[in-house]
Amino acid sequence: MVIKEDLLLQYGGETLQYRPNDFIFKEGSHAKYYLQIKSGTVKMSVANMSGKELLYGLPYEGHCIAESYLFTDLKYPFNAIAISDCEIIRLEKYKLMSLLENTPELLLSLYAYTAKRIHYKNLILATLGISSSVDRLTILLDYIKGFYTDQNRERFQIPYTRQQLASLSGLNIETVIRAIKKMESQNLLQIINGKIYY
Repeated sequence: MVIKEDLLLQYGGETLQYRPNDFIFKEGSHAKYYLQIKSGTVKMSVANMSGKELLYGLPYEGHCIAESYLFTDLKYPFNAIAISDCEIIRLEKYKLMSLLENTPELLLSLYAYTAKRIHYKNLILATLGISSSVDRLTILLDYIKGFYTDQNRERFQIPYTRQQLASLSGLNIETVIRAIKKMESQNLLQIINGKIYY
């Protein structure tokens, strides 16, 4: 958890329920709440002009959603949509600011969390200039494995579908499928019962 649940509730947070495909917020709206996922997974995405979905992230239990927008008047450039049953703790912006003023060490934790997310975005942006789909996927899979577990772990089940990997990497689904098959033939990953182990 980025901020302890009991602290959020103490400052007036409320727990809301979302079903799959429910919008948590829409592109073009302003941040009014700090949103932290108690359970479930959320998709942050937008459709580009050609209709292709661009995935900004898939935050899950313990993570917050688009917290940096609470510190600006900019509008969200993407939608946040539940992709599973979700419980989200919502705390009004002014109440979060009060919490941060009273607990300054939380602000440092929030900055560190945001810095890690910016690192991910920079990492993914850097891959856009790489023409090899295998190299792009390797960088993404290394990041995912490191985010969820110890990099030295021998085999880790990637918790994303091939479509989600395509959206996260900026590749199309067919290219991702071919790259995964190539990576499997090079013993860079394994496919077991349709699941990717890296």
